[in-house]
Amino acid sequence: MKALTARQEDALREVAHLGSAQAASMLARLVGDVGVLVDVPQVLAANKWQLGWLLGGRDVKVLAATFAIEGDIAGQLWWVLKADNAERLGLRLLQRPGLKGPLPGAAGAALAEAANIVASSCLSAIGTMVHAAMLPSTPELLEVPVAALVGEPVDAPFKTVLAASFVSTNAPSFAGWLLVLLDEARRDALLQRLGL
Repeated sequence: MKALTARQEDALREVAHLGSAQAASMLARLVGDVGVLVDVPQVLAANKWQLGWLLGGRDVKVLAATFAIEGDIAGQLWWVLKADNAERLGLRLLQRPGLKGPLPGAAGAALAEAANIVASSCLSAIGTMVHAAMLPSTPELLEVPVAALVGEPVDAPFKTVLAASFVSTNAPSFAGWLLVLLDEARRDALLQRLGL
């Protein structure tokens, strides 16, 4: 994969910041009086092995909503939370933070709906910035170890990953990642729309 210039990397970081900030704002509205902060996004060229470490290690159990990005700029969008964080957020969405144990069906449905809203908000903001139609597919909701999410690293091509982590500002706390994954051709198409 061709390396990015500093200017291209800064532009992609700004794209990721805009999308993740909009997604965090919508998530904060969903959970009511809980703020959601987004860290400065990272722009990485990563293979599946490196992506696994970014998400905390290949053995970490996560809940992930994965989307195909459809429209003018295709790719993938992942919304990923560690399992215990997903449980807290799911119960928070149902306004029952004191419950413990496996996610009930209603909490899983609430997380899937939240994932749809987060993905749509992110891609709408990015699409507006780059003058492109970008829509999320129907999500696939997975409760799996990171290794199963990212797949086997053998001969896996590098992807450009726009990665933003998010965290709630008060209890019950939750945190996770919002990732946009692009192959080289789609990354370059995005940069072209940015005049780079």
